[in-house]
Amino acid sequence: MTSNDNKNDDDDNNVVSFDKKRKPAYEPEKIKVEKTAIPSEPLINMPPVTKSLLGIMIGIHLIITFLLTDEQHLWVFNNLGFIPGRFTGHALFEPLSILTPFTNLFIHAGWLHIGMNAVMLLAFGSGIERWIGGKKMIAFFVICGLCGVALHFALNYSAIVPVVGASGGISGLFAVALVMLNRANQGMSGKYGLWPFIILYIGISVLFGFVDTPQMGAGEIAWAAHVGGFIGGFVALRLAKLM
Repeated sequence: MTSNDNKNDDDDNNVVSFDKKRKPAYEPEKIKVEKTAIPSEPLINMPPVTKSLLGIMIGIHLIITFLLTDEQHLWVFNNLGFIPGRFTGHALFEPLSILTPFTNLFIHAGWLHIGMNAVMLLAFGSGIERWIGGKKMIAFFVICGLCGVALHFALNYSAIVPVVGASGGISGLFAVALVMLNRANQGMSGKYGLWPFIILYIGISVLFGFVDTPQMGAGEIAWAAHVGGFIGGFVALRLAKLM
């Protein structure tokens, strides 16, 4: 083997694999990807005041139904329900009677009773709260409830049967919702205005007042409270200059 051959062998032994040893000009930095939870819309997107009012109504009914004895249950109806006769001498006036025009709004006679009111509150309360705000919405609810109590009292001043339920307040919210929808749809009611809806609702309320409804946990429906609350909704809108 010649010296040149030896040199070539040495060169062969000293050959460096370019593919194995070559480093890239730069190494890309690893990008950290943080997973963030995408907020999802709730199943029923209720505004806060409507949600709180609904929660209070259902919570009170749960307490009355499951945590109170039959005697306590009866006491709640007789002392926190509105009894017209207590204010006219036909029944004994109790100290708590002065609060009953308000407290009766949050007591319900049965699951069907509160279920119907809850559905109507969901249907009307959320839209009204977004339209006029939570404070005005709850004020309208209470005012309309008092209007319902007032008309029931005027027509049944000697009655000794307690009246319970949020129907008067919610009937008022229905009136407000009619005006809101009428505005949004630029006169959906046509040339007769809202009168067809008003007459229909009052007619249905009066009709149901003569129907015995033991399935609701009570006897007759206090139709005057429904009608009074419904009319009160229009009055409240007028006073608030929203109609």
